[in-house]
Amino acid sequence: METHSVKEQGRPDKSAYAMILAFAAALRSTCLSRKVGCVIVRDGQVIATGYNGTPKGTWHPEEFPRPCPCVGGVSGADLSLKYCAHAEANALAQSAYRGASTSGADIFCTNFPCIECVKLLISAGIHAIYYVHGYPDVSGLRDRYLSQAGIPTHPIAWSRIQPHLSALAKG
Repeated sequence: METHSVKEQGRPDKSAYAMILAFAAALRSTCLSRKVGCVIVRDGQVIATGYNGTPKGTWHPEEFPRPCPCVGGVSGADLSLKYCAHAEANALAQSAYRGASTSGADIFCTNFPCIECVKLLISAGIHAIYYVHGYPDVSGLRDRYLSQAGIPTHPIAWSRIQPHLSALAKG
């Protein structure tokens, strides 16, 4: 995709705008290892946001009796042992809590979803996945699941997001 200066581009297109919101959601993350955010968009409207963190109303990761295995661990490995739920799972939970259907919606993630989140996204009827940063697939199944489910993935270059964030910093 072509990159344009902020002056040429003016305001961000809808996919860049949704991704900017995903990065804003990541700022709320309580994970001690990686800040991840996502936004679910259906019919051009944001229906949910999510970030990686412990479940609502529970301990902050710094309060647990022992360090989270994610700190210094292998990304994408032993996901069931981690203290935080992933951004995608939290966004899907928020959608369910609010009664908002995710069928046919797109998800914009700062990082490519892990295998566990991909399974949830498929079951939730997500139509397409947009992402900026990669994430390891230690299972080797993630791409196969996405292919079988017919869910396309679309990388969004950081260069499409960064100029808009820089413009905000100028005030």
